[in-house]
Amino acid sequence: MERGDIQLKRYDFLREAKKITDWNNVFFLDETWLNANHTLSRTWTDNTRASSSKAPMGKGSRLIICHAGSAGNGFVENGLLSFQSKNTTDYHEEMNAAVFKDWFTTQLLPSLPEPSIIIMDNAPYHSVQEDKARTSNEKKSVHVAWLERHGIEANMEMMKPKLEKLIDELAQANGHQVLRLPPYHCQYNAIEYGPKLKVFEF
Repeated sequence: MERGDIQLKRYDFLREAKKITDWNNVFFLDETWLNANHTLSRTWTDNTRASSSKAPMGKGSRLIICHAGSAGNGFVENGLLSFQSKNTTDYHEEMNAAVFKDWFTTQLLPSLPEPSIIIMDNAPYHSVQEDKARTSNEKKSVHVAWLERHGIEANMEMMKPKLEKLIDELAQANGHQVLRLPPYHCQYNAIEYGPKLKVFEF
């Protein structure tokens, strides 16, 4: 049975998506990786001779790719982020908040027509806090300074700051809106379907 909070997030997403009247400036964003030894699992081969070398899947270098595109504009010009992963086990360690924020602010946002809507999932590096709350193992003076910077009296019961989604604020400052996919609903991200999908409709 589906959790109620996920149902609510799907409802909120679909309600916002139905308000969109022009999908030409709706950009779907995602990241993936490509293994250097990636091969199709089922393909025609000539078994009578050694026609190709068989490299083990999951081994070797990986290319990390992040891009955004829309039905009306295709992929964003100058919007491609790609780099070789140094870690062959999990690309998520290298595609982090710092890398994403740098790409988002220096490559993607300046290249989007204004105003645009950016649809992305809820990967941890898509939601970062600008000035994170202090952790419990830090000195009390650090907590007090943080609270004062945020206009809060130094009362240790008031330690939960409002989460500021820096990425959303950066987009808004550039005349764009971020619409987040509900958890576990990648089917609403048109970029998942690649070039087969021409128009994304609800």
